[in-house]
Amino acid sequence: MRATLSEAAPALDELEALLARARGLAGRTLGELAQALSLPLPAAPARAKGFVGRLLERALDARPGIAPTDFESCELKTLPVDAQGRPRESTFVCHVQLAQLVEVSWEASRVRAKLARVLFVPIESTGALAQPARRIGLPFLWQMSPAQEAALRDDYLLLADRIAHGRLESVDARWGSVLQLRPKAAHSRIRVRAHDVEGVPLRVLPRAFYLRASFTRALLQAALA
Repeated sequence: MRATLSEAAPALDELEALLARARGLAGRTLGELAQALSLPLPAAPARAKGFVGRLLERALDARPGIAPTDFESCELKTLPVDAQGRPRESTFVCHVQLAQLVEVSWEASRVRAKLARVLFVPIESTGALAQPARRIGLPFLWQMSPAQEAALRDDYLLLADRIAHGRLESVDARWGSVLQLRPKAAHSRIRVRAHDVEGVPLRVLPRAFYLRASFTRALLQAALA
């Protein structure tokens, strides 16, 4: 999802207004929302994963180029959840510039900026439920606690260190306790530059940061509590 993080803390009433608008969508189906906005649902949802996020952006009046100030102050993330309300998959954060990752501190990193303030919106997502019938859950705003940021920072530094030592290809979804580094590309022909342990240049699939489902599950449980 696209986001612009404002360096200045937004006014509390602005964030409360955004959250109120998002909560007003809770209980509605994606089909109802798409119809209200005159947006056709994709015929093949699996090939249009960004559609739900764009639909919510439109519903929250956060369309590219005319986004209100309060929405610019946070990131919007959808959480596909199962019948028990548990996140079904990891959550995309941002793509990674592999060549620059080792030179960027956690504090200056794009992933930290993306996670500084997040509006999470749960979405029903089970195989037996057609996309138009999937309901929007109760959204919540999240900001990192010191403990959560420490865990994220540790994973970021661990993954950056592996890349710095040319061990990118040994990093898979098992690395990182809350933050993962995984391949993400539209197709397998897309390649970016990296290097192996001997410093030999490589062409590899692009990588992206993801939040583990276990991490977002804990956030969701805390918000509901």
